[in-house]
Amino acid sequence: MPDNTATSPNRLSKPADTAPHATLLDSAASDTTTDRLDRLITQLYACVDHNNGFEPFLQCIKEELNLVSCSLAAIQKEPQMKGLYGWAVGYPPGVIPLMLKTGLVFKDEAISRALEMGPNALFSFADGKPDHDILASMPAFTRTWVRAAGIIDSATVAFTNKYQQHIVLVFNRHKSATIFSTEEMALISRLRKHVEIAVDLYERVHRSEQGFKDLQSSISMLKQPVAVFSPVGAMVTASPAFRELGRNHDVFEVNEESREIEFRNEPFSQQFHTQLMLYITGETSALDDSDTLYLETPALPLRFSLTPVQNQGNPTRNVLVEIFDPNQTRELSVNEIRKVIHATESEARVCLALLKGADPAETAEQLGLAVSTVRSYIKTLLSKNNFNRQVDLVTHLLRICS
Repeated sequence: MPDNTATSPNRLSKPADTAPHATLLDSAASDTTTDRLDRLITQLYACVDHNNGFEPFLQCIKEELNLVSCSLAAIQKEPQMKGLYGWAVGYPPGVIPLMLKTGLVFKDEAISRALEMGPNALFSFADGKPDHDILASMPAFTRTWVRAAGIIDSATVAFTNKYQQHIVLVFNRHKSATIFSTEEMALISRLRKHVEIAVDLYERVHRSEQGFKDLQSSISMLKQPVAVFSPVGAMVTASPAFRELGRNHDVFEVNEESREIEFRNEPFSQQFHTQLMLYITGETSALDDSDTLYLETPALPLRFSLTPVQNQGNPTRNVLVEIFDPNQTRELSVNEIRKVIHATESEARVCLALLKGADPAETAEQLGLAVSTVRSYIKTLLSKNNFNRQVDLVTHLLRICS
């Protein structure tokens, strides 16, 4: 009896000591996860009407999950693949805009796999296996930049919103860290529903016409073909002439239900929506003279000019789209051009060729000049008239023609 009494407490004391200890550890881990989730959710919802969209949230999750880079993109698959809007943190300057411009974003393995998996995709490339070779199953394009960035694992979460847009988030972990753990993937999974709600709120805010009533009234009175797009790429308003121009040339129409512009020419549609997104996100460093948008018609091509605008009381970027139809404008003379801009006679002749849609090589051939001479004239014209881009000079002259 004494022996049993002596040994019994010893037998009981070990489990009694360890059980509470284990519970405390589990509780601490749970509290840490909850705290991280709370911080991320708080930052997420604060981005709904933030000037920089969801960029602050991406910066927050980059720090919380020890990421090297991360991104959020809204992508449309049907009737044609195009990027709508998005943000990125931790990528080299110019890489994301370049991918958007060229369509390489759709060749990214993480985004490609998410789009193939459909709604509610959630995965990491390593899948919890520390010895997984992330490069093994990747195509050449993705493998090149993943190796250069030193990425050891990528986690991706995706869903489809009520507008049938695919929202894809990609989180990249550097090889100096570890692969994504089961707990981190669970955190990302719990976060997904909140991202879905936040993006829906963002769409509602920027599809709303309440903040654009004054702008709408002004646009509706214009005789010029002009439209304004919101930060989610939806058409806020368009002048009657804008809609009429598309119908007359049978090159585009405005879907009044979805408030989107639908082009007959699919390559141009991708080009237009890509440039629209670059202006919305402020990634104008990806734009250059070659980004002048010309939409082919049975006659002369229509010229599209996109300009970012700041609506009063709305901290986000909107985009003004103007269309110039050379088929309905009179041709300026050399003397008229010289009256409205600083130009020599030779430079004015170059302007006339540009107005007709010719590029520098075609202009050189038409005027019997060297391409280098034409480029030199264009450079001088821009400098003398305080224009940054060739498209600005042409747009200015087209306005005078209208």
